[in-house]
Amino acid sequence: MTDPVERLVNLAMFVAAARTPVTSAHVRARVVGYPAGQDEAAFLRMFERDKEDLLEAGLAFRVERTGDTEGYLLDSAATFARDLTLSPEEAMLLRSAGSAMLGDPSFPFAADLRIALTKVAAACGPRAASANAESTVVALSADEDPAGQASAVAVLADAQAARKRVRFDYTTAARASRRRDVEPYGLYLQGGRWYLVGRDVAAEGMRVFAVARVRDLAANTTRPKTPDFDAPSDFHVRDWMLLPFQYGDERVGALVRFHGGAAARADALARERGVLTNEADGAVLWSVPIADATGLAAWTVENGPGIDVLDPPEARAALVDGLAKVVSDHAR
Repeated sequence: MTDPVERLVNLAMFVAAARTPVTSAHVRARVVGYPAGQDEAAFLRMFERDKEDLLEAGLAFRVERTGDTEGYLLDSAATFARDLTLSPEEAMLLRSAGSAMLGDPSFPFAADLRIALTKVAAACGPRAASANAESTVVALSADEDPAGQASAVAVLADAQAARKRVRFDYTTAARASRRRDVEPYGLYLQGGRWYLVGRDVAAEGMRVFAVARVRDLAANTTRPKTPDFDAPSDFHVRDWMLLPFQYGDERVGALVRFHGGAAARADALARERGVLTNEADGAVLWSVPIADATGLAAWTVENGPGIDVLDPPEARAALVDGLAKVVSDHAR
């Protein structure tokens, strides 16, 4: 479950980025941190508490009503920041962390962060300002075309907030390329890649796109203040955060066996994907759809020992061949 503080930050960022009023249904569908299985009454109670906590922290929402529907926007006039006192060490730590992100070409919100860090430096004096990007070691959050991904994610995030369609050329893992019209529902970062989750208009279905494979991206600029779509009320971006071997258009069923110490980690490793079945000997069987047999073999090695691929044969063969190559390379 998402930490409550993280959920509050997610909510604040979502409403602050909105160009048009967002409803509680939008919040429930798109803000990470609200439990997927939560009933409506429990969600609304949590949402009301979160709004009160944000107001206590200085962030106020403005309510706009259309018929019986309430929408929310950040009330800039009523929003204020509490006095914050940082020790020199805390200020330098904050500046160092922020500067590391500024030095990361894959970070898509550098302009906003630069303004925030300038304000921190001005408020905390010269010692805070001394912790700059030149003295900070940068770790890239995206390891494939980081600058390109950052630029695209910034455009996609704006389109998602405004609920505007986007159009781009997309090349699949099979190297097939075509133009796509997509309603952007959510974004996430995983394994050094940003991913877009949205509805492919032509295919009339949900898809996950690796942002690194997106080219010639543009958001719809017609009627900029009028949304092009509404995401389904039950949409949760975490439901589309696939495992590394699940990305691809064609999927087959796989069977994996966890045993020994790996059996105790089965829930965490499966990440709510597929079906886990406990066996009498303490092992756990995992039925899961895959799109990349070699990727499953690599994942098995990375997360083992105690993980066996039983099916499909090509995934098992890839695992055996890969391990044999490792032994051969180390025997030289």
